[in-house]
Amino acid sequence: MQLLLALLGLLLTLGWGLSPAVAQISNPFGGNSTLPPAGVERIGLLETTVVALDGTPLFDIASPAVFNRNEAGAEVPVEVRARQIETNLNQVVNRTLEMMYDDNAVDSSAIDVSIETISGQPVLFANGAGLIEPRVLLTITDTDAQYNGVSQLDLAERWQAVLRASLRQAVDSRLPEARRRQIRRTLWILLASLLLTLVLTAIWRVLGRRKSELEQKQTAQNNLPISPGADVPEQQLLQVFSYQLTLAQRLQVVAFLRWLMFWGIAFVWVTGIASGLYIFPQTRSYAFGLFSIPVLLLLTWFFTGLLNRLANLAIERVAQAWSKNELGDLDDIQRKSMRISTIIGALKGLKTAVIYALATLLVLQTLRIAPASLLAFGAISALAISFAAQNLVKDLVNGFLILLEDQYAIGDLVTTGTTTGIVENLNLRITQIRGEDGRLVTLPNSLIAQVENLSRSWSRANILIDVAYGTNVDEALWVLHETAQIMASDPEWRYAILNPVEMLGVESMTHAGLTLLIWIRTRPLKQFLVAREFRRRLRIAFDKAGIAIGVPQQAFTELPNGAEHHNHNGDGAHTAKSGAIEPR
Repeated sequence: MQLLLALLGLLLTLGWGLSPAVAQISNPFGGNSTLPPAGVERIGLLETTVVALDGTPLFDIASPAVFNRNEAGAEVPVEVRARQIETNLNQVVNRTLEMMYDDNAVDSSAIDVSIETISGQPVLFANGAGLIEPRVLLTITDTDAQYNGVSQLDLAERWQAVLRASLRQAVDSRLPEARRRQIRRTLWILLASLLLTLVLTAIWRVLGRRKSELEQKQTAQNNLPISPGADVPEQQLLQVFSYQLTLAQRLQVVAFLRWLMFWGIAFVWVTGIASGLYIFPQTRSYAFGLFSIPVLLLLTWFFTGLLNRLANLAIERVAQAWSKNELGDLDDIQRKSMRISTIIGALKGLKTAVIYALATLLVLQTLRIAPASLLAFGAISALAISFAAQNLVKDLVNGFLILLEDQYAIGDLVTTGTTTGIVENLNLRITQIRGEDGRLVTLPNSLIAQVENLSRSWSRANILIDVAYGTNVDEALWVLHETAQIMASDPEWRYAILNPVEMLGVESMTHAGLTLLIWIRTRPLKQFLVAREFRRRLRIAFDKAGIAIGVPQQAFTELPNGAEHHNHNGDGAHTAKSGAIEPR
């Protein structure tokens, strides 16, 4: 939680630090005219904004608040006044350069800023350096002095020094010698960006090869079956599952490092281009204005992805600690592994949705494109769809209960309603089941009212065998018992069978003969393989014992000549034949 708050605080700091750069970006959603635009701060009845030259902030000016900019009237919004001051400064710089080139003079120290009092208010003028007449820069108002907490004259002297130094620096930065230095610095920045890109790309490729190796090991480990007949100790099984979790963590770390290298390359070029634009005074404003929003979006995306991946690593660590929390037999270990993987998947999906939703709201708030009207519209929309979202709430609640109660997990064989198959995906909203014919059925969790888990802890092979009515029952049951015991002692099948004869007896007697029942308890999902192999072995054992499979009985009745002869089969059907069988 502390890491989350720290990253969100850093992102907010970065977003607020870029606020002067987005001052010229208009709100694409329009918004309420009573709210100040981006870059303007309202403090009571005052509004303030920054005055900049060549993208460098100089000082803040203040004006009376304009609460309705659509009907401002004689009131001048503070941002309009700031843009006018910036225009005056740029005109002085450009005019000074023109006069210097015409007179072959390049001494920017001739630029000076003077103070004159007009109508009781100090006014700053630019003069010298070939200017024919002084140029008005700005008027210090009572509002400016009130906001800065000094007298108008003191504030005028303070801004006089700032403007004098800024104008001279702006002129010097546009001279030919300065231009050559700027070009050299830009080339060095581009060269450094290129070298860093090559280094990061090489590391990214090395990590890619390492990721492929780990993925191959993971695939081989998942496809490596435990020998059914092997007596594997619990400690070794724990080591196997621990190794799988450790391998997954290493794969997560390598993928995270490759992701960092990719973002490192992106940041190198974004920073390089922004630095190159910042070097030249003519493009310095673009370095702030043009790249502020893209950089903010990239930073948000980066820190959101970073937080998401760090949370993935934390979840993996918790899962590893959970897997080592307690010992148990093989069934407990396998079940715990299935449950851990299911809960991890659900937590990761929920965590990702929450993190990216918070990041989106943070960006909207930072860029100030979520005014009251938009929020009101969102509230009305949320109210309208809240009625349709009731099923979604039910899905989330039922999904949480499924995970909490461990009703089933990914990899279980379940039956719900008319759907039977293996659970392939489970999160808080949906359950996806792969049927035996390959169909993937997606069910909202709210529709799952009853679940039959056919692979929880253990499974059972329920086998029914029909034998002829005249069969020796005790001998047939003995053959079934011996066949099951021999199969359970076979090294190839000993692992899959937990109890070879859980129940044995005569289930029913019908026209087809005797129906014998045997239950064989197996490990989860092994009942189908065990049942098929048992039937194969029983067929051979019945042949050796001379036991016949039950068939429907047929009864023939001899009737007088000319009557019908009926053949009664086991299904209760009657077949009529012409003619008669003469009695002897």
